[in-house]
Amino acid sequence: MIKKFFLVLILILGSCQKIWAADYSINSFDARIVLNQDRSLMITEVINTKFSAYKHGIFRIIPYIYSARGKTINSKLTVLEVNNENGEPINFTVENYNKSKKIKIGSADKTVIGNQSYVIKYKVEGVVQEYNGEPEIYWNVTGDEWEVPISRVSAKVVSNFGEIINTKCFGCETSSNNQAVFNGKMGMTIVVGINSKNNLKKYSQAEILLKIVSDNWGYLAAILPLLLNLFFWYQKGRDKRYLTENIYYQPDDKTVVDTSLLSRPHLPLVYGPIDGLTPGEIGTIIDEKIDTKDIVAEIVELARLKYLKIEKIEKKSGWWDSGDYKLIKQEALGIKPLTKFQEELFENLFGSKQEVKISELKNKFYKHLDGLKELMYEELTKKQLFVEDPTKVKTIWMGLTGLFIGAGMVLVGIFVTITGNLGPAGWTILGLPISIYLATKMPRKTAKGYSLHRQSMGLQHYLGLGKWREEVMEKNLFLEEMLPIAVSLGVVNQLATEMRDLGVEPPEYFSGVNSTSLVSDLSRFNSLAASNMVAAPSQYSGSGSWSGGSGFSGGGGGGFGGGGGGSW
Repeated sequence: MIKKFFLVLILILGSCQKIWAADYSINSFDARIVLNQDRSLMITEVINTKFSAYKHGIFRIIPYIYSARGKTINSKLTVLEVNNENGEPINFTVENYNKSKKIKIGSADKTVIGNQSYVIKYKVEGVVQEYNGEPEIYWNVTGDEWEVPISRVSAKVVSNFGEIINTKCFGCETSSNNQAVFNGKMGMTIVVGINSKNNLKKYSQAEILLKIVSDNWGYLAAILPLLLNLFFWYQKGRDKRYLTENIYYQPDDKTVVDTSLLSRPHLPLVYGPIDGLTPGEIGTIIDEKIDTKDIVAEIVELARLKYLKIEKIEKKSGWWDSGDYKLIKQEALGIKPLTKFQEELFENLFGSKQEVKISELKNKFYKHLDGLKELMYEELTKKQLFVEDPTKVKTIWMGLTGLFIGAGMVLVGIFVTITGNLGPAGWTILGLPISIYLATKMPRKTAKGYSLHRQSMGLQHYLGLGKWREEVMEKNLFLEEMLPIAVSLGVVNQLATEMRDLGVEPPEYFSGVNSTSLVSDLSRFNSLAASNMVAAPSQYSGSGSWSGGSGFSGGGGGGFGGGGGGSW
């Protein structure tokens, strides 16, 4: 019973709407479209109506922003005048309505009845597109969004500055001589081709580009963060370098220049430790950030310097136990002074204890990571390898990049809302990772830092290849020194394999490890130490109708113009 009630109610409401819509009719709609020399269109619409009830007038909705295939055109529609059939002006207002202009004709304090004629004259720009060198007018004369049917539609296209050579009509008939004449019904769409040899204004490439940019400014907003970051990186982020190409020493001439964007420097031949840099510093300067592998490398370096000893603990019989490693503080501490970073690391590892298992660092050591990172960056800055503290520079530029991206997204959102063109949103997404990457590259290395960075790159390459082991056998003396560096450079497995193949015994500071299991033991220690140092308790984890193509290749329903209207 309830279902029947609602069905009857819907039918009654539908009938009421039809009765309301039938209180006026549109007898004819005649359009005159004149192609101006500047390629704009002057359009005059004569709409003949008949009101069977008192009305204030009509309204006409005409799209002026069109988006298709990622491109937007703003036709800058300008309503020039609205008159009656005698040429007398009629009151009207114009307002933006989505991507259209809504022309409201009539006065709120005056009503009319019977036959009324409305003559609307307006101008549009940028809708005459060119295909294969031939200008083309592609225009939906009336649109389909009217409250009532239109009994008869006609259109005439006048081109005084170029010969009409082709016409096409969707839903109408056409004839053409000096003018193109079309007759059809509501929704009629016409296409008129103009000879490529014409007297229309020729726009320069600069003018065309300016028009495209002004209509599609959303794309500029989309890449704005990327452009800003590129500019600032170019000005403030590029590394310094000495004029000389020799990176192995500091020259007498300390003149520095910015590194070139197009330079592709060769990898330097570096076979041994880099003077003045600890393993962790080498790993940090190579990618401008300190990783857990850099801290693990410094633990191995502390063992090499005899501040501690690494002892392998054999796994128990259960399959769930994969073994462990113990760090044991040495009685006679060290063979050379430590850096502040190494001193802090040593203290954080042991505290008041004499020994500690790697597994015991889990859920505890993570508290020291931020302090160690800050200390590493401070030391690299004091050594004049970076112009400023890289972590602070990154923080500042990540914040600024966030502001750039936020502003760009707001502008893109406004553009998409106005035009319906989603293209800039895609470009915003594509530009995000590049913008963020550039922000991470803002820390600028000094010329000295650049030289040491290049040396570190060369060492990583040749250490990873193992080529230096074949060519410079006497460098076997560096094996113990190279082991912690290999950890920081991420090539410890390659070095361990070489040591095993050469029959080199594991370092004394690795107790319980033999040459046979050297590769697996070093790899296991590296991964176990890294995972346990960062492990933390769980609570800390943290509509226009433009189709964008020629009307001669389409099936109708596209083009510019369109819209609709109604009464009020």
